[in-house]
Amino acid sequence: MNYLSIDEKTKLFYEGEGVGQTVIFVHGVMMSSRFFRKQYPYFKEKYRTILFDLRGHGESSKVEYGHTVANYARDLKALIEHLDLENVILVGWSMGAFVVWDYINQFGTENIKAVTVVDQSPSDYLWDGWEYGAFNFEAVKGVMQAIQEDQKGFNSEFIYGMFKDKPAEEVHGWILDEMMKVPASIASTIVFNQTAVDYRHTLSNVDVPTLICFGRDDKFFPVAAGEYIQKRISGSKLVPFENSSHCLFLEEPDKFNKELDQFFQSLQ
Repeated sequence: MNYLSIDEKTKLFYEGEGVGQTVIFVHGVMMSSRFFRKQYPYFKEKYRTILFDLRGHGESSKVEYGHTVANYARDLKALIEHLDLENVILVGWSMGAFVVWDYINQFGTENIKAVTVVDQSPSDYLWDGWEYGAFNFEAVKGVMQAIQEDQKGFNSEFIYGMFKDKPAEEVHGWILDEMMKVPASIASTIVFNQTAVDYRHTLSNVDVPTLICFGRDDKFFPVAAGEYIQKRISGSKLVPFENSSHCLFLEEPDKFNKELDQFFQSLQ
């Protein structure tokens, strides 16, 4: 297993195989790099493909500090520098898209070749006049309380909301196992932070080719949120996934892999 030491207590798990163009997949809140299990074998045959677990998630250290989207972006920067990567393609799913946007806000796109946004609105919070979020204050409060009082029960139900069709028991099982690797204290902290961030006014900072993928079954976000992003990132392309909700790379893996591969090839 490969680990990057951020500080004396923080180690990030990562894995990478393949040669050529580098692609980094960034997972969502309370999830892990294992969610890209149907992408890794496919992409490592064509690209240098890197997966990693955000701090507090998966196989990375469960440190009690540093759990903000902005700091996760700095961890991503540290990984890119540690591996001496250049002109990387970043694929951000859910909160992972926030991490990508925050990375660009902090560090620019000098070392970024392209971006893929996977089913993530520019803000999760339902601000006044903003209809493409997922949570109001009462909902956020309820989520944090549920995580603290019955994390396993909350996670188990949350999983069903991520799929258009009810996932198989085996799929539900491994996802729950991954989610339960995140301590409740960390989960509630980062859930709050990632709900409060807002990238609506910084999308224009993304000045590299961008693919936007959204599930049509909008248990989380409507495709209209993807259209909002498309209008604000010049030259970006939006692809809806008709038979998916939030986990389109698991629900329609063949289409997902093909769409990303075609996008990556178009950059040559």
